[in-house]
Amino acid sequence: MNHAVTSHYDNGRYHLINSANYTFDDNTYSLNFKPDSKRHAPIRQEIIDSFITQLCAMQSHYSKIFAFRFDLSVPVGMSVSESNRLISDLFTRLRGKFTAKRWSGQPIKKFAYGWVRELEKAKQVHYHCWIALPRFQVRVAGFGNEGVYGLISMFWSELTAQAGRAHLCDGSYTINRDDHSSLVELVERVSYLAKARGKYSTGDGQRMFSASKLKILTAA
Repeated sequence: MNHAVTSHYDNGRYHLINSANYTFDDNTYSLNFKPDSKRHAPIRQEIIDSFITQLCAMQSHYSKIFAFRFDLSVPVGMSVSESNRLISDLFTRLRGKFTAKRWSGQPIKKFAYGWVRELEKAKQVHYHCWIALPRFQVRVAGFGNEGVYGLISMFWSELTAQAGRAHLCDGSYTINRDDHSSLVELVERVSYLAKARGKYSTGDGQRMFSASKLKILTAA
């Protein structure tokens, strides 16, 4: 195993990356690993691997993809099992909306996403998320009922009985299949979600992260 990756156990084995550079499937990426920062934390390998895999899967289907980050707050006192279920329901509702022929005159057939659950000192449980979509259909996050982020905000409010909130993070990304540096930039951004700080196991099998299950398109 790479000397920069260490193995740990907490209700299951996991691995931590202690490096700003990371190679996955023969490609090199930059990670949000800053040992000189007071809020420094290593990166959980299983999380970033799943995120990179899904972004590469999107690239195999589309020459250009559009991605953005958003956060979700959880009502005070809500159980982890309930909030995890609502996250799943959120993406199920989005998938349902994407089937409509309203996205450049056709449905969004494929998209990718990832989320992590966090709880830091003196804070309520919250979720950090990202979503990637075909750029020829979605070029901005979009507010209101006509935008992807607008739908996310509306659905999350409905699912939490108006007690939870969505927050659109700064920046969006266009990733070109023939420009690896554009993917590197996004991976560095989402690697922040994979930092070890704030991650914890409930001990009852509840996920602390998840990602879509999009399959990589292979040549016939």
